[in-house]
Amino acid sequence: MKTEENNKSRQGKKSAAPRPRFLGVIEGFINTQYHPARAYNPDDRKHFRIMTSQEIILDLADMVDMELNDVADAMMYLGYRTIIYDCKVGWLLERRSE
Repeated sequence: MKTEENNKSRQGKKSAAPRPRFLGVIEGFINTQYHPARAYNPDDRKHFRIMTSQEIILDLADMVDMELNDVADAMMYLGYRTIIYDCKVGWLLERRSE
């Protein structure tokens, strides 16, 4: 019986998504001001921001050496989604209430 339980727990650990590289750095940088948006109003520039992965990399370049996939993995893990706006693809960020 315990063998079956051990096998199930091992299978559960294998299927769990690995923690993205630089998750803590990106989470600390993004989640202090923003959270994942549930909806988007393109006329409301005050409450939303679209930020590319490259912009995130440049903002954090003094701390870590990341690649685009590192940012994408962490942002998806944190629940952010991409959006196309003004002919660019970026992460949709909603400002936290003050």
